[in-house]
Amino acid sequence: MIHLKRTIIIILLLLQCGYAFSQSSEDSLINALLRDIASMQVSADGEFYSGMFPSYRDCGGAPHNYQPDNNIFFTAIAAFSLRNMLPSLNEENRKLAESIIQKIQSVYPYYKNQYGNPYYGFWPTHSKIMPHTLIFQYLKSVFGQGEDADDSIMILMTDSSNDSTAAILKKQLDAAANLSTPGRRIKSTYKKYRSYPAYSTYLGNRMPPDFDFAVQCNILYFIFDKKLPQTKQDTATINLLADMVANRKYMDAPTYLSPYYVTSPILLYHLCRLMGAYKIPELEKYKPQIIADIKTELSSTNNVMDKIILCTSLMRLGEQAPYIELTSLKDFEESNQKSFVFFQARAAFSYPTPFKQIGLHWSYIYYRFYCPAYNKILWL
Repeated sequence: MIHLKRTIIIILLLLQCGYAFSQSSEDSLINALLRDIASMQVSADGEFYSGMFPSYRDCGGAPHNYQPDNNIFFTAIAAFSLRNMLPSLNEENRKLAESIIQKIQSVYPYYKNQYGNPYYGFWPTHSKIMPHTLIFQYLKSVFGQGEDADDSIMILMTDSSNDSTAAILKKQLDAAANLSTPGRRIKSTYKKYRSYPAYSTYLGNRMPPDFDFAVQCNILYFIFDKKLPQTKQDTATINLLADMVANRKYMDAPTYLSPYYVTSPILLYHLCRLMGAYKIPELEKYKPQIIADIKTELSSTNNVMDKIILCTSLMRLGEQAPYIELTSLKDFEESNQKSFVFFQARAAFSYPTPFKQIGLHWSYIYYRFYCPAYNKILWL
């Protein structure tokens, strides 16, 4: 009996040591990854503002014209992702992540609405759009789309703004939504969805209403995150997403549903990020279907970034995810992660059917955006 107790104690000690070693190894990799991410943050103004993460853009059609692009989007969603990780990091890594976020916050004023409203644009307020393009950079008055929902909500969830500031943005989100005024009616979606007074991608009243599945997931996240009073626009957006999910449109027509995020894995990532943080009855009932679709996508993709965001999505829904063989920064750098495109800009987003379906896939009028640091944050 004494020998049995001693054996049990030894086994428990060995298991505890093994767990401690595994935890230490994981913390070490997380620390190395965070330090690498921090080293990619710009330290002096130039092509990018100090505090930003460099991002790049190329045209879908040859010769592609790969160029630096000083948008705030990737830097803002980097801050959002790091903010959500803070509770899971040890003290050293949490302080490092907080330092990265603090530096990011200093960049936001460059992108703020010129009249001081808490709305933010993709490119700096007083700069050209599409930097380094031959023609588009000079056509801001023609193609400049003003402030947008995605950038604005990500910035307000990661800066030091108060509840009243969030309420101002919420009011503008409502005002820019579909059917907010008699003549404001969306044309660029399925006929069955045109009667939903749901949220639009852009905040300016001169821009036509536009639905993007992933953007709408983000807006709802912001509403719940800031505990804002819900309006008919929230109810409509939830019901719209629920119908799209019920009909599996995120699998059958992801580019039409989301001209800015384009692929099924990325739409599933946004949907599961929302569902993992907030229980929405209209969406919860489709969880088994969503899980099955994630597993289908996992079995068919070869891109490591798709695998990362799909595994993350499974975990957010409370499921076990398959192991991804990445044990070092070198493994990650040498993988096919560089070919991953998280965000795109497709000029045909506001066209009515059938011009939208055709234009969305014409490579010479869409651009792909890349951010090496954000890929690592998704892995983190």
